[in-house]
Amino acid sequence: MQRNVQRIFWVLAFFSLAACAADIAPTRFPEITFTHLPPIKLDVAEIVYAPRYQPPVNEPNIGHEFPTPPAIAAERWIADRLVAVGSRGQAKVTIRQATATEIKLEMKKGFTGAFTTDQAWRYDTQVEIVIEAVNLNRKLQAQASTKAQKGRSVPEDATLLERETVWFSLTETLMRTFNQTFEAQIRKDLAKFVK
Repeated sequence: MQRNVQRIFWVLAFFSLAACAADIAPTRFPEITFTHLPPIKLDVAEIVYAPRYQPPVNEPNIGHEFPTPPAIAAERWIADRLVAVGSRGQAKVTIRQATATEIKLEMKKGFTGAFTTDQAWRYDTQVEIVIEAVNLNRKLQAQASTKAQKGRSVPEDATLLERETVWFSLTETLMRTFNQTFEAQIRKDLAKFVK
């Protein structure tokens, strides 16, 4: 009899936990896009994005866990902002870097540490893209590049959702800064190719 009661208890406990887990829906963040901005029209026949950037996934890299990884945001920027409107030549676009790293910070220990909430992790993001305008003979005619960086720390008691929110905000801020800086650089360094 006692065995049956234990079995019933464990079955009920299992279904209770399963019901709780089913109620937790994954958080959905908005897409980071640039379609609301006017395209940057380049006087080239095509825009070539090669080679494809492969972000590192080994520690301390953590960008692949972001709601929108920096590498994906960089690719979206290329697709949304750059448009070929000419009849010859190419704009070769290369993502040199699009990463996010996690650094464990030192926290107070002992009695003081027990009563304080320290910053436990620092997240640093960066993106760097180069555009080379080349003629039909593949000769470089002009080049523009920009690098943007953003970082932020989070407290030791941050939940996963709070960290993901910080990650999303970091990528969004990084790409906003990158977009403003790179558009100005393109208009300066690739002036004769901008329509």
